[in-house]
Amino acid sequence: MTQRLTRREALAAGGAVALGALAGCSEAGDEPRFWDDPPSLDVGSVPSEFDAPVPERPRLVPVDVEPRVTAAFADRVDRLLAPLPEPLTAETLPNGEVREQIGRERTAAREALRESDASLPPLKAAERYATARDYAATAVGTWAGVTVEGDPEAVAADVGTVRRRAADALETLPGSAADPLAGAAVYGPIERWYDESQRRTLVGGNAGPGGRANPLRTGESVGDVERIQSYVEAGRYLRDRYRASLADPVPVAEPLRREAERLGTEIGDRLRELHGEGTDRIRSTPGDEAFFDERPLARDAPSVSLLSTALYRTFEDLRFDPVPVDDYEPDHPATALTRTALARARFRGLDAVASRIEDGETMFPANAAAVGEARNAAVESAASLAGSGNPLARWLATEFLPLFEEPDGALGASEPSVRQIAEAYTEYRWIETVTREARTVAESVAAAFDS
Repeated sequence: MTQRLTRREALAAGGAVALGALAGCSEAGDEPRFWDDPPSLDVGSVPSEFDAPVPERPRLVPVDVEPRVTAAFADRVDRLLAPLPEPLTAETLPNGEVREQIGRERTAAREALRESDASLPPLKAAERYATARDYAATAVGTWAGVTVEGDPEAVAADVGTVRRRAADALETLPGSAADPLAGAAVYGPIERWYDESQRRTLVGGNAGPGGRANPLRTGESVGDVERIQSYVEAGRYLRDRYRASLADPVPVAEPLRREAERLGTEIGDRLRELHGEGTDRIRSTPGDEAFFDERPLARDAPSVSLLSTALYRTFEDLRFDPVPVDDYEPDHPATALTRTALARARFRGLDAVASRIEDGETMFPANAAAVGEARNAAVESAASLAGSGNPLARWLATEFLPLFEEPDGALGASEPSVRQIAEAYTEYRWIETVTREARTVAESVAAAFDS
């Protein structure tokens, strides 16, 4: 790292930064492209189906949702959809775009409701019910916006009420828990529901349906409010049910805050190394070139493309996530620890990929069998994270398990291209890498709590 900073200082001397940038652009234009002459690969032998399933999303809240509660959420969806004519014909509603949105959202609500079965982990079930209520309220809110007798503002609670309920619920978190790790996993997702609703959904003068001229936007606004109300109800229920299950509860807010700050300090130090001295936008991306002293590969090599994609994901979240870098102090410690641990795992993963690039690794599959082997390694690593006894590790697994969907879908498509196969292969390599680094981060947090 000293070498990198010294190079930047040398370039800065005498105004050489501008010259270096111009030279870099010229060199990039003449640089050979990996995909101009890629290695050969037997595409027909690349597997499209796999024996090893993606691990199930782990349970974070160690209590079940009672049948009466699931029935109440399902009943709310049914009651929301009740006013809609079925079938909704062009004679009843001539506007095709509005009619299409109502039909699409009604169908999506019913599908989400069917998927919200008792086998889902409690947090996932709560998210499915919130999604179903969002779709249903969007459909009926759109309908109310185009009928004479309809009143979109009567479909769901008003924005101010829901905003206040979310704020009140957030003030009670994090509550007591079995231990700090359990508190982070249980309360972190619930805090985030409310925090995001306050910062993104229920903000500004246009947050509610009132005064909107476009019935499509009116319906979507009603759906947003209903979704947050569903989260308020589910979060309160899970909070109370979890607390009631504890034999020896302990307060966890301060331990969570301290550990988030420790990880945040590590991230801040790494960001300053990547940006160099004097930056005032430490949360902005430094570009993938900052991760290595020399890049012996073409810019479009699969490994370099993977680094760029993972870098974008990392900094897109870092811009808004409550990661305590520098003087920033997050308001909600459970969310702060979970999101900071996620960022730390990603940065460790980025460094690991950059190291392989410096070693000249293109991450192009050596043969067709290598693709299946990479997926198996990714599944094994993700399963280890999801099955960990460490609740924070299990929470981190919930963030990485969805990454299997895109590469599995690409390989399952008819006749994927060589490039699509290579991208799937690198994504499996990333999953293996970042889940391994996530285990290291989770173990360090557990050790800090035990010390």
